Amino acid sequence: MKLYHKIFKSRDDMSVYLENMEPLISYDEELLNRLTNAHNTDELHDAKCSILKDFYDIYAFDASDAEFPEPIGHFDDEKEKRKFIRKKILLQDMAFYLGSVYKKYHSIIYQAHNRLPEIELKKLAIDYNEIYWKAMEDYIAALVTGEQHAVTASFVLPSLIEQGLGMVLQNRMLFKCIMQLNDLTEEEKKIIEPFLHNDKILFYGTEKFTMEKLYRLFVEKGVLKNATDNEMILTGVGQNGKRKLSRTLGGLLNSNFAKEEILPEYLAVMQNFFIKLNIRNCIMHGLGKTFDYLNIGLVSIMFQLLWDIVDCEIFKD
Repeated sequence: MKLYHKIFKSRDDMSVYLENMEPLISYDEELLNRLTNAHNTDELHDAKCSILKDFYDIYAFDASDAEFPEPIGHFDDEKEKRKFIRKKILLQDMAFYLGSVYKKYHSIIYQAHNRLPEIELKKLAIDYNEIYWKAMEDYIAALVTGEQHAVTASFVLPSLIEQGLGMVLQNRMLFKCIMQLNDLTEEEKKIIEPFLHNDKILFYGTEKFTMEKLYRLFVEKGVLKNATDNEMILTGVGQNGKRKLSRTLGGLLNSNFAKEEILPEYLAVMQNFFIKLNIRNCIMHGLGKTFDYLNIGLVSIMFQLLWDIVDCEIFKD
């Protein structure tokens, strides 16, 4: 059953559990079947999007209908308390639906192929590919043994998602702007020449220094709006007077370019996961006292997001 009246209850340690799980378990199987029954990449992509859309239908219903324990603590008014409860329901729904379904799906993939998706990230001073494999080994071990935590993966996946999202958004902006350029001078052609081929080129300078000329060219030619968040995506740092906007996960997800390019269901899940629920800080700083933020279901969500980002499945075109 997709929508039903949920009854959340509180344990002695103030953690929350769902008393009536049966309809949820049944619907999780239906969502899982959408993934496993896909015959090609297009069908699989449609299945992923449909699951995210269904998830938000479910959350919208639960936020107004579910029974939730009275929270302990001070709230300035009823509105603040209700906002707090809605966030707690969002967290529970993410773990129960997306986390559970993705975890089962990844287990099926691993059992069938003895591997999970491989990706290639930029090799900088930090080798993000090495970090990815450490996280992957940790995750696979947890899937195989039935552990409820993949600690290494929990801590490193937000950084990998930040790197991956920053890279693909920068590449899309670069490609779309270059494709709109025309009537270039010889000097302007030299600026874009290194980016027209797949050859590996070493730039002797910071990313900001290297990409700044491109950004200014795009703005002057009218193919890119002069905006702080656009500059941040392309050069790594946006400048607005004395204010600097660095390329962070929150900055990327709140940028106008991300809103234009990313499918709304994917953008919503990432904004809710990393901004509204602040999962990254909850993991890094141990902020959760009533929820296990190292829960393997959250790791499953992050791995699926990372793979879909790198494969560009999150985008509208």
